[in-house]
Amino acid sequence: MARPKNNTEKALIQIWERENKKGVRFYLRYTIDGKREAERMDAIPFVQRSDKLAYKEARMKAEAICQERIMEMRTYGLGYKTRQSNLLLSDYLNTLADKHERRVTDTMNRHTWSRMLRHTAIIVNEFCNGTKISSVDKVFILKFIDYLQHEYKTARGEHLAPKTAHKYFTCVRYALNEAVRNDIIQSNPCEKISKNDKIKVPESTREFLTAEEVGRLIDTPTTSKVRNVFLFMCCTGLRISDAKSLRWSDIKTDSNGTRISKVMQKTQKPIEEPLSEQAQRFLPARGTAAADEFVFSNLPIEPAMNRALKSWCKNAGIEKNVTLHVARHSFATLMITEGVDLYTTSNLLGHTDVKTTKIYAKIVDEKKTAAVNKLNNLF
Repeated sequence: MARPKNNTEKALIQIWERENKKGVRFYLRYTIDGKREAERMDAIPFVQRSDKLAYKEARMKAEAICQERIMEMRTYGLGYKTRQSNLLLSDYLNTLADKHERRVTDTMNRHTWSRMLRHTAIIVNEFCNGTKISSVDKVFILKFIDYLQHEYKTARGEHLAPKTAHKYFTCVRYALNEAVRNDIIQSNPCEKISKNDKIKVPESTREFLTAEEVGRLIDTPTTSKVRNVFLFMCCTGLRISDAKSLRWSDIKTDSNGTRISKVMQKTQKPIEEPLSEQAQRFLPARGTAAADEFVFSNLPIEPAMNRALKSWCKNAGIEKNVTLHVARHSFATLMITEGVDLYTTSNLLGHTDVKTTKIYAKIVDEKKTAAVNKLNNLF
């Protein structure tokens, strides 16, 4: 009796080569039901394509692993999902890190996320090497949280700060959520953790500039390209990702005035925001720029912009730790200080939940309390 044809064909498992400065890295790429996933072959180290002998040997190893996987899937009737459920959690974290590296947009964020995911994979291996995604349960998560908070130490021999520990836990939760979306596991055990068992992160202090400090920046000359984009963000509340992706076609002018109409990069939420005359002052001259060209073109990378920003603030006599995102915080606090209601401020910022905007209201309230308390020293 002939064996029934298995849905897993050779074409569904292919060798994929990815090359960077370190050399060529080999992957197995699965294609099932139109979906593609890549599995890195860690047994094969990076190899330079110019070293023909080494490359040929590595390629032969990759082909042998590929054939072994094909035979395994055909012999035991394993499907793609079953194979994926046997993946190690650390390997899956590295696979997701690879995906973020391949993203075209949000250059800085993709590298940051990729590094975090890879470092989390290392921590997971140190905590419990060889853990399969399918075996991760509530007990594992609770023990991992305890490990992050009390046992794991950095290269300097220091325990993790709560905020850093929370970031690594977030990476694991994200990986498990992705596993659920891809039908690798049925549910995310992180969702079963009670609020009391989660890592407590102290409420962060949000730096912001006062109207007087923004005025000082305007009056302080700088040759850096960060000037106009930062002041524009102070007047609009845009994130740097939205300011960098702003095109001339996103700026509309009609009988009701000038406004920005675009989809926010982070939340994919559309915003419609009027542009004040002050904000329009910091728009570069359009000249002959086409509608699809960026408004703020040829900006440096964000770390370089932050360095230039700190130097500019220092020259303006501002001692605060100012980064690009401080512009958004400054806009929010200025709006609330001037009496703009929370709902309107939330819409201007493009927040998906007004609770996020309430953080700025609290900052303003603390500012008012501190101002009133100064009377204690006057009488």
